[in-house]
Amino acid sequence: MRLSEEQIKQAILHPDLDARTLALQYFTKSFTEDTTIMPLVIKAVEQYGREPSIPLIRESFHLPQTETTIEWCIDELRHHENSDGSRYTYALSDLLTHADPQLTRTRESEILALPCFDTILAYSFSERIQLLDEDADSLWKKLFDFCESESDPDLYDMDLPHACRLSEALGRLGAEVADRVLELLNEEIDYSVSSPRLLMQAFLLYLAGNLRLTAAVPLLIESLKITDDWLNEEAERALVKIGGDVVVEAVVNEFPTADWHFQISGSSILENIHSDLAIQKSIELFIEEPDDTILTFLGQATLSHFSTDAIEPVCEFIRTTAIDPDVIKLRETLIAVSTVLGVEFPEYEEWKQANEEAETIRRALYSEQLGNHTFGFSGDLLVDLEEDIADTEIEPVTQPTYFPNTIVREEARIGRNDSCPCGSGKKYKKCCLNKS
Repeated sequence: MRLSEEQIKQAILHPDLDARTLALQYFTKSFTEDTTIMPLVIKAVEQYGREPSIPLIRESFHLPQTETTIEWCIDELRHHENSDGSRYTYALSDLLTHADPQLTRTRESEILALPCFDTILAYSFSERIQLLDEDADSLWKKLFDFCESESDPDLYDMDLPHACRLSEALGRLGAEVADRVLELLNEEIDYSVSSPRLLMQAFLLYLAGNLRLTAAVPLLIESLKITDDWLNEEAERALVKIGGDVVVEAVVNEFPTADWHFQISGSSILENIHSDLAIQKSIELFIEEPDDTILTFLGQATLSHFSTDAIEPVCEFIRTTAIDPDVIKLRETLIAVSTVLGVEFPEYEEWKQANEEAETIRRALYSEQLGNHTFGFSGDLLVDLEEDIADTEIEPVTQPTYFPNTIVREEARIGRNDSCPCGSGKKYKKCCLNKS
């Protein structure tokens, strides 16, 4: 049995926070265009309180907004007690910054004047509105000029959020730019040498997703085979946005013989495209997969669809696998999904109680692995980079890059979404995971 989308929507109001968050992520990670989701988030905030709902608000910047939900966010910022460093007001400010600028352009001055609107986001907020008035030729020129200005591109020294906003503005033009995106994606590129054209390729992948170009699926699948963190992230995101069984079939056809980079990205794609075929193929791959690391990714994929068919295979894997951060995370997801489904198994209560202590266990494992260091970059380059800059209160263009030298024991296991201890700034899953 697989829950319907209407049933999953109602789980956004579930008493359990993990269940609420997971239900919301079902929609945000699949880039839903359903405008009925945000009102449920608002209802959850009003029912369970602002502070416990910060994870929901942070997740909601992926959701489509309406004039009514924009008004609610403005009203919250207008009446919230002004306190520096409020995670709640930052999350609301971030949501307004990422909302469709057509909804905020007539209220730009009002929003910027709100005492609780986070000023670090003001430039991003206004630029997205200003770009509405640019035509396709102007936007293409600015994006090409950006890429040409980086003769030896270093992602962490560039204002990538600005370039992403240019790409996003192009994507809003739809069919007017679609043919050119496909034409450029089909060009032959030397992936072994850093170049402006290679830099441009990442923005084209981003555009292919925003435009939902089904014709680009074969090109995006090939981009997943290239060992490049940014290109992989953008191809993965684009394939999820395009969605549908054509993408599922393309991923599954390559999965058994692909390398670990592709399998990790492929697992995330199967996790976030919600169809009967996606859940069927996720479970089949999970049952057949021999590698424990890939199994944790496939386990997340099988559970994400809220299907009872996923419960027992994942239970059996957790029963027979040593505990590490990835398995703990999988166990947390299992309990949250089982709670929503109303399914119990012999270890349910034991694992649910263990999950309440999971954060302490995780901290102990990470402390053993990484010492007391934390890393500043999250790895989702075009979205998280801006959040990380905002957290440090440093201007985007001038922020220096610094990665501490950390001694890491070779036998340590690190969570798949943690920053890689090698100092690259990438997620561990996209860097040294296969080398450890």
